[in-house]
Amino acid sequence: MTALPRLVALCLPLVFVAVPSHAAQEPADPAPPEPLEINPVLVDPVVAAPLPVVLVPPDPPLPDALRAMIDAAFASGDNDDVEAVAKFARQTHPANIGEIDALLAYYRSGHPPEVPFNPVRNMLAAAMASGRDADVEAVAKLAKATIPEDAAEIEEQVVAYRAERQRQKDEAAAAARAKLAAAKFWENWKGEGQIGASHSSGNTSSAGLSAGLSLARKGIDWTHKLRAQADYQRTNGKTSVERYLAELEPQYRIDERTFAYGLTRWEHDRILGYDTRWNLSGGLGYKVVDTKKMTLSLKGGPAFRQTDFIDGSNDTELTALAGLDFGWQLSPTLRLTQVASTIIGESNGSTSSQTALNAKLTGALSARIAYSAQIDTNPPPGIESVDTQTRFTLVYGF
Repeated sequence: MTALPRLVALCLPLVFVAVPSHAAQEPADPAPPEPLEINPVLVDPVVAAPLPVVLVPPDPPLPDALRAMIDAAFASGDNDDVEAVAKFARQTHPANIGEIDALLAYYRSGHPPEVPFNPVRNMLAAAMASGRDADVEAVAKLAKATIPEDAAEIEEQVVAYRAERQRQKDEAAAAARAKLAAAKFWENWKGEGQIGASHSSGNTSSAGLSAGLSLARKGIDWTHKLRAQADYQRTNGKTSVERYLAELEPQYRIDERTFAYGLTRWEHDRILGYDTRWNLSGGLGYKVVDTKKMTLSLKGGPAFRQTDFIDGSNDTELTALAGLDFGWQLSPTLRLTQVASTIIGESNGSTSSQTALNAKLTGALSARIAYSAQIDTNPPPGIESVDTQTRFTLVYGF
């Protein structure tokens, strides 16, 4: 408690005594003016009989003692003392309320009232500042249960927060859409490159190299995928693995889950008995699961296949294609993927499958172990129908 109340007690007698001196004096009547001789014909009746003017006496000045008491309260910086002195001053000097209120307003502009500490409201404000919607909803639920009398006000704050967050998301989506619409075809490509090598000596001498590139570009309605893979290995002086693949797949979004696709694939695999194989396909696809942790899409449609075998023969036929693309984020650092497609023809059917597990090492660098299988139902004579391969590679994302 400040010493201000004692100051008020000492100043009270001065406040009541300090009455303006001019308030007790009556102004002397002014001497009447000399009469003027005016021609009544030239007198304007409005000017001759003007409306009466009421003179409002000005407010008396604030007594010095009261002003000193108010200044002392302001200097103390205690808002409670200031409000108490202002209340007292209004009661004792009603003629000076206008000036007292003006002084009080000036003081309040520089000394806002202190907001009492409220841990629940401060927690809600911190959650809103973080921008994490789940945290805001959880804290708001707790706040309404803790302070039920303020539940309506808390709900208003949460509703306003949701509206603002939705506005921000809509603006960000519109900006991203405009950026995609203005991008050139060679822009906004993202993907990964992988490389691995193997070498062994002793009873079996072998050396191998595996390299791959995967790119994707997402536009407003179109998504383009490009994939290339090369595997080569020699064992005991003979080529044991020689497989090359290039694939381009554009997709057109019909709605949130349905899409149309086109597929062009070129393959070379002398171990499986063919020198060149072309697959062309088009059809529809559907995203069965589409979340941050898991994705699964299926596709299918008619296809055209042409195969040139290493013995000089060739085969051309209309086929059907069915494929799937699966991804599962097991943890922040582990991701499992499965890509498979089957082409069913009258004379031969082929299936291509790859299962991979990615482990994030640091930044954009990951390690991958992949198991792939190539199956032909009717291969050339002397060729095994199933060919498998396991790869250990380093993957760099960009």
